[in-house]
Amino acid sequence: MNLSKQKVKYICEVNKDLGIEEYYKQVYLSDLQMWGVKRKITKKTFLKKEKEGHPVKYYKAEIDFNEIKGTLADIYSLIDLSLQTRDKEWFTSLIRRKNLILTVLYGN
Repeated sequence: MNLSKQKVKYICEVNKDLGIEEYYKQVYLSDLQMWGVKRKITKKTFLKKEKEGHPVKYYKAEIDFNEIKGTLADIYSLIDLSLQTRDKEWFTSLIRRKNLILTVLYGN
C-alpha cells in the first residue's frame, strides 16, 4: 500500500483543562468513500508531517461531564449487582473502571 497516493490527514486533539494532547493519522478509504479509523501516532511524527506540509487539523477535545456522571451511576448500580451475585471478577473489573474514571475527573 503506497501511502503517498492516498489521502491522509493528521489530527491533534487537545483538552487543556485535563492536559491531554493526542495525535492521530487518518486515511481516506477511497473504495468506501469514507475516512478510516483514527490511528494513534507520536507527537514527533505529527510535527514532522506538519512541517512537511501534510494537512493537519487541531481540535479541542470536549468532555461531557454529565455523560461521565451517568456512566459512573451505571457502574455503581452494576457494582451493587456484582455484590449480590458474588461475582468477584466482575466486581474487581467494575471497581477498576470506577477508579479510572474518578482519577481522570479528580486526579489522584
